Amino acid sequence: MEHEKEIQEIKDRLISVESQLKHKSQSSGTFKIVVLIGIIFLVLFLISIGLYQFASGGTT
Repeated sequence: MEHEKEIQEIKDRLISVESQLKHKSQSSGTFKIVVLIGIIFLVLFLISIGLYQFASGGTT
């Protein structure tokens, strides 16, 4: 009887750890997407500044 109780406790802990890992992987995926969007926005912003500087320099 004691072994069955220990086995059940281990199963419960395993289920808890699996749910925590699943939650962490979803959070890290969202974080990666946000970082990627931020990098793309920054690159496009720098390109637009460069194009503006190029166009302004041509008229001087």
